[in-house]
Amino acid sequence: IFGRWTWKDITALSTNDLLIPSTTNPDNYRLLVLAYNYTIRPNLLNELRFGITREDTGSTNPFDGTSFSSSLGLQGLIGLPAFFNGLPEIDISNLTGLTADRLQGITHGRTYQVVDNVTWTLGKHSLKFGFDYRHIEAIDPLGFIGGDNYGNFNFSGQFTNAPFADFLLGLPANTGLDNVKQDNDGITSHYNAYAQDSFRVSPSLTLEYGLRFEFHPGYTDASGNIGNFNPNVAKSGAVIYPDGSADLLATGFLQSANACPQLGSTSGPSLNGAACMPVLSASQAGLPESLRTAPRRFMPRFGFAWRPFNNNKTVLRGGYSFYNTEVLGSIYYALTGTLQAATFTYNNSITNGVPAIQWPNVKTGGSGISVPPAGTDYFGTANQIDYKDPYSEQWNFSIDHDLGFNTGLRLSYIGMATRDLVWAPNLNQSTYSTTYYVDQPLSSRPFPNWGTINTRANGANANYNAFQIEVNHRYKSGITFNSAYTFAKADADNQGYTADHFADENAGHRTMDALDRAAEYGPVYGTRRNRWITSAIYELPVGRGRQFGSSMNRFADAIVGGWQLSTIFLWQGGPSLTPYFDGGDPSGTGSGVIGRDQAPDVIGNPNLSNPTAAQWFNVGAYTCPATPGWKPGTKCLIGTPGNGAPIGRFGDAGMGLVTGPGTVNLNAGLAKRFALTERVKIKVEGSFTNALNHLNLANPVLAITSPSVGQITSARPADFGGNRTGQVGARVEF
Repeated sequence: IFGRWTWKDITALSTNDLLIPSTTNPDNYRLLVLAYNYTIRPNLLNELRFGITREDTGSTNPFDGTSFSSSLGLQGLIGLPAFFNGLPEIDISNLTGLTADRLQGITHGRTYQVVDNVTWTLGKHSLKFGFDYRHIEAIDPLGFIGGDNYGNFNFSGQFTNAPFADFLLGLPANTGLDNVKQDNDGITSHYNAYAQDSFRVSPSLTLEYGLRFEFHPGYTDASGNIGNFNPNVAKSGAVIYPDGSADLLATGFLQSANACPQLGSTSGPSLNGAACMPVLSASQAGLPESLRTAPRRFMPRFGFAWRPFNNNKTVLRGGYSFYNTEVLGSIYYALTGTLQAATFTYNNSITNGVPAIQWPNVKTGGSGISVPPAGTDYFGTANQIDYKDPYSEQWNFSIDHDLGFNTGLRLSYIGMATRDLVWAPNLNQSTYSTTYYVDQPLSSRPFPNWGTINTRANGANANYNAFQIEVNHRYKSGITFNSAYTFAKADADNQGYTADHFADENAGHRTMDALDRAAEYGPVYGTRRNRWITSAIYELPVGRGRQFGSSMNRFADAIVGGWQLSTIFLWQGGPSLTPYFDGGDPSGTGSGVIGRDQAPDVIGNPNLSNPTAAQWFNVGAYTCPATPGWKPGTKCLIGTPGNGAPIGRFGDAGMGLVTGPGTVNLNAGLAKRFALTERVKIKVEGSFTNALNHLNLANPVLAITSPSVGQITSARPADFGGNRTGQVGARVEF
């Protein structure tokens, strides 16, 4: 029975092997796969696989920071000796400080996977079913301030007017201390199962249909270092922590938001019109230890392939599928260290000639727990309590036709609607107002005793529709190629106003307006409306046995014969771009005050018929909201005291109104093999990116308050068609 097992072990060397003994960045990767294939009957096959993946990334330094820190004799550091190697952070105004901080910061990834697939052929039916179980663990360094347990010391010159002199005297202006007890240790298990049937209805018609089940619970944290915010408790909200981890909570942080006097209670004094905030364990909140729920999904699949003319020349294909998006560690990481950010702060002063803090003492006699004023606490970042994995419905239809000459044509329509995407609002955004945000009463906020409450919420949408033409030429007469053109439209409302990359499981940028997500619905940055890509391999018809020079001698053939040319040509339109401004708060919601980029007003067509690098779009088409006579390149601070009162709305410019520069890029390579013996060959090759050295412009400056707004100041980087680069090489094959 053991003869049916196969295994593979892949180990990547650590980069430690390549670096000198100083700060190193080890990237260790190991994959072990065991497979067991068993033919139960001629028509019944079982395939079992077990895999382990281990990955370690980060940085480490062999310097013994723990012993060094102990030798300094500093008294009052908490949590030392720490479980991690580190150093104090020394910040000296106007000088480069010592900011080595954590000398050991390795992220450990562990995945254990079991997959079983069964294939069973029954007449015209080919059945497949199986399951996929994955146990995932991610251990990540946790920290709140630079030095954490080793201390942060700021020397500002408060006592001698010379920051370095204060350092020599051991007189910090303030001290920050943390007691990090454990790193993040996220653990989850994913469960997947499926059943599918391929039914050969007739020689010209095949149907595919099936059902898939997926359940992806949220990550729990073995160290208890996660927290969440529940906005369903009116005015106060509620915060939630893992069972048994109350000792990690930051009491000062909670007091600022008027936490109820006792953990688990819902009664206590009100503040700013809001009852006290409950602080609940997961069990008390009725939630799993991941502090959020997770859906169980059943997803149908259907497809067909039909030859309508009973020949192999034309095939019609179509399908509909429901796909769940597997959410991994980024969403979990948002919850880490949220309620546990217990930094103890001690401010120095001199009374009767005696400083409150002078080394070796590092703190005063106080608790070091600071309670910020109500309405200033920042929660970053919550997850929606009733979290739902994003999902997409996909449908497609294509026509394949054999054109002859080893060439095929495919015409396709592809559509996709994605729902429950993650977006990133501020749950504590005020309503639209003509009163300066800083002058509004705290009671105007949904949660008066909080400041910003960032979250990852579900409910955003994306839609994609594309028409594709593809021509594929199989190898004949020394040439093979594939050429595809795509005309696509993709829109989404989870990119944030200044979309400049594909949104991931954490969404794109922070949402400008939590009260109107639809206002940020627009073209997806990375999807180009037009895209044409062609790849080809051509064996040059020169050399012995070829069209030209078929009878040349072996020496000449070794020089000019048998060369192979390969190319990849890309032409695509530009990305959809969104001009913006920052600094102002025209809506009076506080969105601009907390640093979220803002929409200007649009008063014309921003696109130019002949754009240049000096002026890519019409900057005069954008203006500071409700500010007559405003000039591009100047400040736009409407809604901030002294710069014009809020107008009670955001700017009206939509998303993606400007089209950026497109890309033209030809990559090419030339290669040849020389036969030394029957078994030994030498391959020489040269390859070039952007072989034509075509200038592909980067995006223009989009901040309308910048003096260089609308200008392009650089080319695109190399991986998107930058300047021509080339390399040559040779290798022995045997």
